[in-house]
Amino acid sequence: MFSRRRAPPKTVPTVLIRTFWCTTIAILIGSQPGLAQTYEVADSVQLVERDIDIPAHPGPNDHQVPFRFASGSTAVILSKDPGSGWLQIQGEKVTGYEAVGWITPTYIAGPINPTAPDPVPAPELAWCPEKGSSDPHPSGRLRLATWNLGNLHAEDGQSTYGGSQPSVKRYSVDYMRIRCYVRSIDPDILAVQEVDGEEPLLRVVDPDVYDVHVSQRPQPGGLNGGQNTGFSYKKGLEVTERPDLTELDVSAGSLRYGARIDLSHNGHQYQLLSVHLKSGCFDNQNSGSSCNKLFQQPPLLEDWVDSAASAPDPPIFLGEFNRRLNHPNGIFWTNLDDAAPANSDLTSVTDEKPISCRDNQYTSFIDHIVFDRRGIEHVDLSSFRHMTFRQADKESWDRISDHCPVIVEMWVSSSG
Repeated sequence: MFSRRRAPPKTVPTVLIRTFWCTTIAILIGSQPGLAQTYEVADSVQLVERDIDIPAHPGPNDHQVPFRFASGSTAVILSKDPGSGWLQIQGEKVTGYEAVGWITPTYIAGPINPTAPDPVPAPELAWCPEKGSSDPHPSGRLRLATWNLGNLHAEDGQSTYGGSQPSVKRYSVDYMRIRCYVRSIDPDILAVQEVDGEEPLLRVVDPDVYDVHVSQRPQPGGLNGGQNTGFSYKKGLEVTERPDLTELDVSAGSLRYGARIDLSHNGHQYQLLSVHLKSGCFDNQNSGSSCNKLFQQPPLLEDWVDSAASAPDPPIFLGEFNRRLNHPNGIFWTNLDDAAPANSDLTSVTDEKPISCRDNQYTSFIDHIVFDRRGIEHVDLSSFRHMTFRQADKESWDRISDHCPVIVEMWVSSSG
């Protein structure tokens, strides 16, 4: 019996194998949409056409697919993961509503015209205005607003804090509804409170119209961990982001910092501060644990105001003061507004103004916009508005916010 010996296998030089695989990978990468293009946050993009739509993932390198984006639809990039290259986008689900999820760049066909109109994501938002311009009004008008967004989380169905009374949960249509109200205001600068970072703020403003800046304080666990101050401002403005006013946290990490930006506009410069002071001491009461903490904050705020009053650039501070300022001889406001130095003589635009929010559940303001003696000269007090929500949205009011925006306009002409 004869046995057959197999011939030894022919070997291929290692250099040829490497050349083959490198060439193959280059061809595959080059043939996939999205990989030859670098995308940035706020870019508007077109998703690829695909029979089974676009898988959306909860996070980078997380291969769960809780939903899919509509094939061929448009989306906005909210953030990038530098390690994996994955992109977080906001776009249209196959059900027709907007949502946020992570995808790989392979599912992006390319950039789209940033001026293209956005589709209305739900019939109930047919009233939604078109987005505004990213440039300020050529007349020199600056529209300022402040809005506590009520524990705004970044993800659908998630609360900023839990416990027996968790904060509100929102879904894609709720985020878009808030964005519609921001469009209705069309602020040049919007100070915000109670936002859990930049990602949730980017869900409720048009990222191709606004830049955002949120306080950089550490995020401890507990009630206030996700409540931060910040700003959204039009991209065409000349804004410089500044370090937070950390001194306002008088409670070892549980209270909010003040977010800061500087604005240069038509030859004028301003220092802006978004604040969220201690809650629980609303009226003319002066004692108790909450009041003890709240009353530690005005001297720190006054130090910032006095420093700005002695400098060339006037201060503007706005946000939730958690204090009603219109009580006669109110010690909180009296201590803050002492007119020393002279430029620190303060005016709150809410003074003696009518309140209009959610069927007027409250009768006095705790959200304010305050100017010093120089800044108030450019303010049109007749432009003051307290925007309430549509009665048609009443069932959704809690998912919008428990606060309503406070709005006023400045006229800052280049002639001074």
